[in-house]
Amino acid sequence: MIKTWELDLNFRNEILNEPGGAHLSACFQCSTCTIGCPIAEIVPSYNPRKIIQMSLLGMREEVLSNPDLWICAICQTCTARCPQDVRISDLLAAIRRIAEKDAEAGKLKIDSVRPLFEKAFLHQLEKYGRLFDMGLAMEFYKGKEGGSFIKGQLAMMKDFKDFGMRMFKKGKMGPKAMFPEKVKKTEEIKKIFEKVEGK
Repeated sequence: MIKTWELDLNFRNEILNEPGGAHLSACFQCSTCTIGCPIAEIVPSYNPRKIIQMSLLGMREEVLSNPDLWICAICQTCTARCPQDVRISDLLAAIRRIAEKDAEAGKLKIDSVRPLFEKAFLHQLEKYGRLFDMGLAMEFYKGKEGGSFIKGQLAMMKDFKDFGMRMFKKGKMGPKAMFPEKVKKTEEIKKIFEKVEGK
């Protein structure tokens, strides 16, 4: 049951003003995005159309606290098939950014580890100009354990005990994964990050 007095009528504008959210109002709820979604086949509760509908109605709290918001694989199947060119994966990314801003302000708790992983991934790219697998794992596990380096290392060793050794034996985790290797043009990459972050 929708309680109209609890709706945030500004939520639609908040999404529309976020990069990637510009096509929100074009959605006419045809369900093509959900019917063709490979994630929806595996996770029955995942419904991009419903997330968009709730966003249009102003159900801010329900949308931002929805755990399904974080499971989009960004495969772009929905975007390719959308008759209205809504660009659903970009739209969901815009909504996730709003959720992250609320979490940083202490207004929301995000249970998904996806924001931690994405932050660690981008930090490695900014620092080295390429992905440094071990640095990514160390930073991710540290964040997952509340910022504790020691707890993060212990959790990482526990998870990597079997899986990590299998990767190492198959040559998927060799010396390049263990030691950072900077690309030559890291300054140019830093400029890209500065431009995106508006510094």
